[in-house]
Amino acid sequence: MASSKSSAPQAPFLIVGVRGSVLALKRDTGEIAWSTKLRKGAGFVPVIVEDGRIYATDAGEVSCLDARTGKLLRHNPLKGFGLGPAVLAGADGSGISAAIAAAAAAAAAANAAAAAAAG
Repeated sequence: MASSKSSAPQAPFLIVGVRGSVLALKRDTGEIAWSTKLRKGAGFVPVIVEDGRIYATDAGEVSCLDARTGKLLRHNPLKGFGLGPAVLAGADGSGISAAIAAAAAAAAAANAAAAAAAG
């Protein structure tokens, strides 16, 4: 019977965007390998990983980090586009699931805020 697991090597880290930061967790231990605080430090941080780079949005800004070290490689404040949640999608389709989840979370947060303001 064929294995359902991919034969591609697994990245050493699981990348997490949370509370205005991007973290790399070691897959074998769950320990934090590195953590990078983003410039705005907002709560909701969608991330995608492509070609050794992590792209993260934070309060309407986009940052690019080195996936091995967490070092900030570049930053774009996206001036004129506001401060709300942004969604990322990879060119090769690898970020689509993350983009769908990010959009759903942003919609849920907006609905909760609207309900709280109305009620």
